[in-house]
Amino acid sequence: MRIFVALCRKHDIKPYRYPRQRRTTVMVRVHQPSFESTVGEDFRALHRELTDYFGDMVEHLIADVMNADGNDETLEQRKLPR
Repeated sequence: MRIFVALCRKHDIKPYRYPRQRRTTVMVRVHQPSFESTVGEDFRALHRELTDYFGDMVEHLIADVMNADGNDETLEQRKLPR
């Protein structure tokens, strides 16, 4: 949400919230096609970048810091109890 608000402000769009709306709700009043081509594109690019970065950090923590193997394909297969 913080990235979305920052991107809106970067593009001179004023995000707002009505009284009693949750903190996770952010409203904007814009022309949708121009919004999608500016804020939407930037948000999707940052989301991909952050997702990749987070995945790399998790791999680093598991492999280098914990000295462990987090591969779930090598889990032991057990039979269901009856």
